[in-house]
Amino acid sequence: MLRLMLLRHAKSNSIPGVADLQRPLAERGYREAELVGQYLVAQQLKPELAIVSSATRTQQTWTHLSAAFDTPVKKITEERIYEASVDNIVHVIRNIEPGPRVVLVIGHNPGLYLTTQYLSGEGDGDALERLEMGFPPASLTVMDFDVEAWELVGERGGRLLRFETPGTMVVG
Repeated sequence: MLRLMLLRHAKSNSIPGVADLQRPLAERGYREAELVGQYLVAQQLKPELAIVSSATRTQQTWTHLSAAFDTPVKKITEERIYEASVDNIVHVIRNIEPGPRVVLVIGHNPGLYLTTQYLSGEGDGDALERLEMGFPPASLTVMDFDVEAWELVGERGGRLLRFETPGTMVVG
């Protein structure tokens, strides 16, 4: 069994003259990222590997959420996730080296939303319903795959267990 978590970066700022790749988190985004980290710890969802887009806002999201962990998590910066299509994101997932069984991917919309739809074959009815309403900043999906290798992750092969937004994450 493999577990994949997809996280859209926390709320960011658009600043005139700053390239999209360098856009930083907004103040709200820092709080959201910290909440996601607390949620992952509280729900025992700590990843073994994080694959993070090269964008500033995704890197900052990782830095602030990973501060909640008591031990370090291996992180890979992956340029192919920035503004990526479903095909590119799935390609990155299928090429995860053997070892980690719980992986967190931090990226962008609409790629993560569409990848969740592509990979989810079944799942929690409430989570599936809420997912249809959108994928706001700091949204998190948790999917399980009944396979033993990342290269076997495929279309409709996952079971969507959770879809959480900062408003639904319970940490206490």
